Amino acid sequence: MRFSYHSLAIVIFLQAAGCDAPGGQGGETDAGTTSTAAGPDPSGEVGTTTTTGETSTGEPTTTGGEPTTTTGEPTTTTGGDVDILEQLTAIDGLWVDELPTPIAGYRLFTMLYEQPADHDAQGGPSFNQRMTLLHRDVDAPLVIVTAGYNINTKQAALGEPATMVGANQLTVEHRFFEESRPSMADWTKLDIRQAASDHHRIAAALHPLYPGRWLATGASKGGLAALYFRRFFPDDVDGTIAYVAPYSREESDPRYGDFLATVGDEACRQALRDVQREVLLRRSAMLERMAAVDATYTLFGVDEVLETAALDLPFAFWQYQSASLCASVPTAVASDDEVWAFLKKVSEPSSDADLLRVEPYYWQAATQLGGVQCDESGVADLLLFPGFNEARNFIVPGPGKTPGPYDPAAAQDVADWLASAGERLLFVYGESDPWTAGAFELGDAVDSYLFTAPGTNHGALIADLDDADRAQAVAAVEAWAGTRARSDGLVRPAPIRETLQQFGW
Repeated sequence: MRFSYHSLAIVIFLQAAGCDAPGGQGGETDAGTTSTAAGPDPSGEVGTTTTTGETSTGEPTTTGGEPTTTTGEPTTTTGGDVDILEQLTAIDGLWVDELPTPIAGYRLFTMLYEQPADHDAQGGPSFNQRMTLLHRDVDAPLVIVTAGYNINTKQAALGEPATMVGANQLTVEHRFFEESRPSMADWTKLDIRQAASDHHRIAAALHPLYPGRWLATGASKGGLAALYFRRFFPDDVDGTIAYVAPYSREESDPRYGDFLATVGDEACRQALRDVQREVLLRRSAMLERMAAVDATYTLFGVDEVLETAALDLPFAFWQYQSASLCASVPTAVASDDEVWAFLKKVSEPSSDADLLRVEPYYWQAATQLGGVQCDESGVADLLLFPGFNEARNFIVPGPGKTPGPYDPAAAQDVADWLASAGERLLFVYGESDPWTAGAFELGDAVDSYLFTAPGTNHGALIADLDDADRAQAVAAVEAWAGTRARSDGLVRPAPIRETLQQFGW
């Protein structure tokens, strides 16, 4: 499933190793643990969960010294006689449930943490932010995954950084996505600094339980969230690994179009332009096939959705596919079914449910994050709704949901800070991914690295780097985590489409 190409990564945490992760599907630990009182159920099911206790406070800390070596099987040491579940439930405002673990040596907790809707107005409305915790050992590093979208609390997979250094992994749903939204949402509070403050409060609450090294990571929009967290609270973590995170300078940034004009070979680019036209020339046939899908397209109109999918097609192709698929692009002699199958595989029209799930992204893109300048030139004569394919047009009208003008200042501030005062930052981009046109510039950032993985798309990982770059990246992560990387830590995930299910998409 795809949305408009404005949507960064479609919420996949692409570092996830999935079923290929060390430990696989075996080794369940004690599960189904409950507490003595009822509260919100972080697993999303009705049932008994934990209650809150005393407030846990303490400033984030960092540690020095040489990395230690991770050997043998991971443990679930909790630092004394108090079980980690009991320690978690003692944190004020945190509800916890334990689920069967999918990974040997880890315990899986789903959690809700009460957050202020506005961090500048304590005592106002609040919401419960969803999280998952894969707990290994309180003495091990902790990787906080700042998801850019929603998360799936019923499944969990270790990402590349946590796999590399045998870390605990905390995954946080972004504010305003799915369940992590105030009941009377003030959409003006969906901004860069408020999201960073969410992550800061979570880090402050959990640092006393996990006093070792902390790393922040995320992919695409989640990578941006990790950088925003670091910009406002630079001492909360010891290093940041941002995968395929683009910095758009404008609401409609032309650099992505420039990238598409040169990526791959001309024959493939022309084939993609031709199939765009085929989709719209066969509008009736495509609409018939959309009608046969178990989905609705009423929020913005079925024609608008089809046109958006066609316009997004070249971007989506290079974002998630590879040059090897160029030979399979349908031509004018292809059947309607072949054209539809290709559109569905590469740039599937977004249903109402798809668009509602990702709507908070469109708000952020229209107000602070920016996005892609849509090129309509190749199909302008076939469009019924020219100019529609912009982020702000995918915000469902409602009270308080009219975004103001795009303001580049907040994202520019982060980019400027990164290039002037940033330290211990690692960026990984994909050579064929159009979002790489928005790669950050390191400038004077200290102990920081930017790598491009050859021949890869929006799923680029440290594992995909060439040997010299990969060795340098691994050494940096080791140093920041204070732990030697596991020899089996760099594992390619399942194909992107298979990985989607891990994160609820």
